Amino acid sequence: MNGVMTAIMGDDLGDKLIDKLLEPVSDMLRKIAGPVSEEIGESMAVVVRHYRYKLAVKMLLKTTRMLRDAGVDPRAVPPRLFLPIVENASVQDDDGLNTRWAALLANEATSPDSVHPSYIEVLRQLTPKHAKLLDELYDSCAGAGKRDRRVQPWVGSVTWAERERRIAAGENLQEQFDNLVRLGLITTEYGLNAKKIKVKIPKSGTGGRTKVDAKLDSDDYLTEFAMRFVKACRAPAVTIDGKGKMKGR
Repeated sequence: MNGVMTAIMGDDLGDKLIDKLLEPVSDMLRKIAGPVSEEIGESMAVVVRHYRYKLAVKMLLKTTRMLRDAGVDPRAVPPRLFLPIVENASVQDDDGLNTRWAALLANEATSPDSVHPSYIEVLRQLTPKHAKLLDELYDSCAGAGKRDRRVQPWVGSVTWAERERRIAAGENLQEQFDNLVRLGLITTEYGLNAKKIKVKIPKSGTGGRTKVDAKLDSDDYLTEFAMRFVKACRAPAVTIDGKGKMKGR
């Protein structure tokens, strides 16, 4: 497994230190990396500093813990997913987002094709605040049907005064919400408000035209894409063996 990390993260630390850090999880990482474990040295040349190496190792150790806790035998993750996940994790110093990269890798190793390549680009563009809001919106919609996934920037019931106070303190949830819309995680749907449709019919013989005045209402919904994305950014579920016991515990 030394070759995988050296090729991705550079060889500044030396082979012996790399072996020492990854020795406890080398077998599982070799399964996840698949063909990358043998060929990565020729397929990628990313030179990084010691700082990035530590973050990548931190993520890989989280991945192996998730897989062990879930009690699964991991599958090989295709290089087209394995490489960008490790590379992006190597520059993510926020622990929460680093953990999400670990979860992406663990879920793909658990269930092939469960992680769409677009998830990598979306996660790469999330800040810790964006991720926190998305998690809160997801949790508020968990188990709900498509039509019940209505969301708003301020999760839960917030008074106007409280909202203004938090905005003044620098908590601009609307900006974060708008970015989730931009990433395709939230969609806005429009519809006519039947109670606010006004029809003006001109008097007979005046030659005027009938006028219709209507108002569009809008609602924001968490998309199906968002539901799958958040699930993929969380640790795989613990598997149950034939005796009804949790594996990996």
